[in-house]
Amino acid sequence: MNTTHNSGTQEAAHLEKLRDQISTDIETMHQKEASLREYEQKLRNLVDQVQHTRPPQGAVASNHHQASAGPTQSDLDSAWEKYNRAHALLEAARRGLSDDRLALKDREEQVMIREQEVARREAWVKVREAEVAAKTKAMEQTAAKPAKTSFTMAPFLAAKNLLHIGKGS
Repeated sequence: MNTTHNSGTQEAAHLEKLRDQISTDIETMHQKEASLREYEQKLRNLVDQVQHTRPPQGAVASNHHQASAGPTQSDLDSAWEKYNRAHALLEAARRGLSDDRLALKDREEQVMIREQEVARREAWVKVREAEVAAKTKAMEQTAAKPAKTSFTMAPFLAAKNLLHIGKGS
């Protein structure tokens, strides 16, 4: 019975450890998500900045003035390529985060179910221990009381006692 209590305690400790680990994982995921949102905002600001610094389509300028005034077409293309790559990475990270959240939610549900099962088993063990203790106490009480002899058994008991006395002499 004591080993059952110890294993229940161990399982409860293990479940608590899992719960702490899940909480830590959730916190880490929230931090990653916040970081990704910051990165996305930086990218959006960069895109807005690039769009506002584009020269007007109708304006004709010399190559010298164009080079000193803003980025060239190849610079813009390169920036857009970087933006598209970063955006693809961000979306992949979001999908991964979503998958991680779902997996974490499933694991947390499994831990909760396991915790309920352990609690149910502990309650069952307590009931069984109480039953065994009650039966043991009842057996001790019946063993302590002298047995009542019935009318039909009395002659046999008397003969038995007589034979025991005869053997002792």
